[in-house]
Amino acid sequence: MITNHITYDRPALDIEYDYVGIIDGLEPKDRNDFRITERLRALLNSAGVATALAEVGSEAELLGALETFRKEASAGRRFMLHFVSHGNEDGIAAGAQFARLVKMRPFLKRIHAATKETLLLNMSTCKGLHGVKVVDETDAYPFFGLIGAKEDLGVGDALRANGIVYTKWLEGMTVPQIVAATNSEMGKELLYNISAEGYRKLSSKPTGGVQED
Repeated sequence: MITNHITYDRPALDIEYDYVGIIDGLEPKDRNDFRITERLRALLNSAGVATALAEVGSEAELLGALETFRKEASAGRRFMLHFVSHGNEDGIAAGAQFARLVKMRPFLKRIHAATKETLLLNMSTCKGLHGVKVVDETDAYPFFGLIGAKEDLGVGDALRANGIVYTKWLEGMTVPQIVAATNSEMGKELLYNISAEGYRKLSSKPTGGVQED
């Protein structure tokens, strides 16, 4: 197990994760050509970090994978979810389909509740930062914090950035420190992090909140 301290203004979270759950929504050709998940698992497994993989080819399969992770959480397992996929402003790819954030919302809320509100999402995919829109105005949060890219992310950048992210995570850095260190080593503002609570507060401000290009 890995112990990592994640600090936001409110609240602070100490959590020991059992593994990293990976949901791979790439089409088979991209999956084989890019080998992102294969390389990611090799990095984590070589460091003694367990991984669980769900390869999905449709929105229904992605939602089914989320339900499987909910059952894992209900059984007491704690994990980070990492999405390997293309993304846009409204969702993420699941094979040839796109899984809409609005459809993912109730599933993520149930997982977050089952994990005792410790769910962290790594959506360092094309436009993965838009995943924060899964947070609605009221009711339960769908995750604690999210790491995501605001713009399109090339395969080379995605592989290198995630290598840095998990190396820093294994060193015990907080999520804000991880994102800052990754951007510094990449030489550009590639990744961002935000908490569900922070996004809701920003979005509720009359002056606008989070701005999107």
